[in-house]
This record gives sequence, C-alpha cells and structure tokens, in this order.
Amino acid sequence: MTALSLGKTPADPELVGWLDTGLADPPAFQAAHLNALLVWATDHEVSDITIQAGNFIFVERFGRLAPVTRRRLSAAETYRCAQALYGDNAPSQLASGHDIDCSHEIRRGRHDLTRYRVNMTPARAPRERGLEITIRPIPTTPPLLDDLHLPAELRAHLVFEQGLVLMTGPTGSGKTTLLGAVIRELLEQPDSHRKIITYEAPIEFVYDFVPRSHALIAQHEIGVHLPSFAAGVRNSLRRKPMVILVGEARDAETIAAMTEAAMTGHLVYTTSHTNSVPETLRRLVAAFPAEERDGRLSDLLEALRCIVTQRLVRTTDGRRAAVREYLVFTQAIKDAILGQPVARVIGTTRRCVRQFGRPLTLDLEQLHQAGRIDDREYQAFREVGTQQIDPLSGTAITHLPE
Repeated sequence: MTALSLGKTPADPELVGWLDTGLADPPAFQAAHLNALLVWATDHEVSDITIQAGNFIFVERFGRLAPVTRRRLSAAETYRCAQALYGDNAPSQLASGHDIDCSHEIRRGRHDLTRYRVNMTPARAPRERGLEITIRPIPTTPPLLDDLHLPAELRAHLVFEQGLVLMTGPTGSGKTTLLGAVIRELLEQPDSHRKIITYEAPIEFVYDFVPRSHALIAQHEIGVHLPSFAAGVRNSLRRKPMVILVGEARDAETIAAMTEAAMTGHLVYTTSHTNSVPETLRRLVAAFPAEERDGRLSDLLEALRCIVTQRLVRTTDGRRAAVREYLVFTQAIKDAILGQPVARVIGTTRRCVRQFGRPLTLDLEQLHQAGRIDDREYQAFREVGTQQIDPLSGTAITHLPE
C-alpha cells in the first residue's frame, strides 16, 4: 500500500477509508511520533491535523477528511501532545477553561524548518477530560506573489504609501498566505527601504530566508511579546515603521488604533473573518457603539485603500483554487458611500463592488465554465460574496444611486 493509499483496517470496524502514512501506530503516542506525523503532513500537502481525546487522528487534504491512525488516542496521550506543542503548563492552562494558540517548529536541517499553527481547546469526551488540538502546517517562507496568479489590476492596488488594506475570508481561505506574499514582495524589492513590523497571534510565516538588502522586518507574537493587537499598534507608532501588519482586526480598540496609524502616514495590513467587501465594512463599523458609528465610518473610509475577500474552492483535479472579490476605495467611491444614510451604506458598497470592483461570483463563473469546478461546488459557493446580479431585479447594477 502506498503512502497515500486508502484502506480499511481490521482494528476497528468504524475506521473505513483511513489514509496510510507509512508510520506505525506506537503503543503510546509520544512527542516523537507526533513530530513524525507532522513532518509527513507537511510533505504531503495536508492543510489540517485534528487530534481529539478518544478518537482517531484525522487529517484534511484538499478539503477531504481521513483518519491516519488505526486506534483512538486516550486523553492522556492527547494531553502529552499538548505538552509537546506548548510546554508542561499546557494541561493546567486548559483545565482552567482557557484555550491555547501557539506555533510549533520542527528543525529538519540547518536550513530546513517546518512550522505549524496550533489551537488547543478543552472539549467534552466520554468518561474523561477531553481536548481537541487543531494543527495547521505553515510553509516556513511565504510564496512569491507571482505564484498566486493575482489579476494585474488587483496586484497593482495591494501596495500604497499609506492607508489600510484588508485581506478577508473564513479560516483556511488563504488570506494569511496572500498577506505573507505581499510582505515578502516588499522585503525583496531592491529599492524598498521599508521598515516592517508585524503583530501576529501566533506568528505564521517567517522571513529568515527571504533575501533583502534595503528592508527590515521585526515580528512579534501577541501573548508572548505584547499583550494585544491594540498594544502592538501603539507600540509600532514609537518605532517609526513604514509598514505595520496586524494579524486580525478583532475588536474596536484594535480597529481604532489601526485606523489612526493608517491616517497618520503608515501602510497597515490586517485580516478579518468576513465573506464579502460590504460585510467587511459593516463588521468593522459594528465593532463600535451605535453613537460612534457615523464618525468611525468616516475615519475608516478615509483610511481604507483596498479590501480583498478570498475563498478556496475544490477543483475537479482534487485540489483547490482561489476565488476573490475586491474593491479599491478611490475618493469618488468613498464620497458615494459617505453620501448615503447609514442604513444604505452596505447596499451602496455592493453597488460599488459590482460597478468599480470585482464580485467574487465572476471568478466562480470562470472556473465553472472552464470545467475546473463541478456543478456541486459551483452551487455551494454561488451565493457567497457580492453577487454580480442584483438578486431582487435579476439585472446587473451599473449605476450608483443618485
């Protein structure tokens, strides 16, 4: 049986379609066995590894789940994995009702490092204290921007002298990869002369092996080096950076700090878990009390330069492809949005995406027509993002409201 073949083990009649890694199941799962499995996952393009107390270890590869162990791990083995990934105090922190976000590294050689993003969360399990560990392999160095096949128009609007640029989408949509590729591009430009500061939770891509002669980067992990994203942004303003990367726009304090930084001469990148450009704008404004939203919307629009929303769809060859929606916020678009009552801001933004940006459904249509995604995948995503066609009138919107 090959290293990627599917089989059925007699050890457990429930275990059908397990993925053969070529690694033997040990009598007791220890740190060395976990590292071996993680290295295998990196080498075979696995996107997620899930370890649950009382269950088999599962991996996700190209959007499909499969078990990779022939027996269920006990709670004790799962907690030993937690200690290997985070440290001896992992069980006590989890027992106190807190989850853990961290990164994990395995050095395979002098210039070969594999990295992983880890979340550990207490969970229910029969008859014992449960735990789920989710591990996502991260390429050590982000890809080249050229390898992501961005439309020329979008690529030209990802770098500004100052302002706020957002990469959005659900977990696992590739937004961190896109952002990492942008930062790599800034570092490698021979005439860059940029000082870049990042605040991440946890640090994902690293840039140790990215050649650069006229650029600097300093990376910080929230919870390890600084207490919060908002504290990170305030810290950055005392260090004269040209570019600030904030891992996630997750609360009002962080959004306010990023907006101020973007309005005072800095280029700020961040991410948000949203599914469209209009939803992103709504989510950012909704983080503030109702009485502040008009003013916050005005500040956000002043700072905004571009919002990109991305999803990954499963292709007919068993892999995945990116579909994207974006809008570049020109002064005319900002004025059109601000000129509407608050209740109509989202609708106006949708019309701006249709007329001046690119709705996500256009990429989806192209993949479907080219036969790269099947009907099922097309139907699953055709209602995601901003629609090319107005769902009420059934026609394309080509003019902003008067």
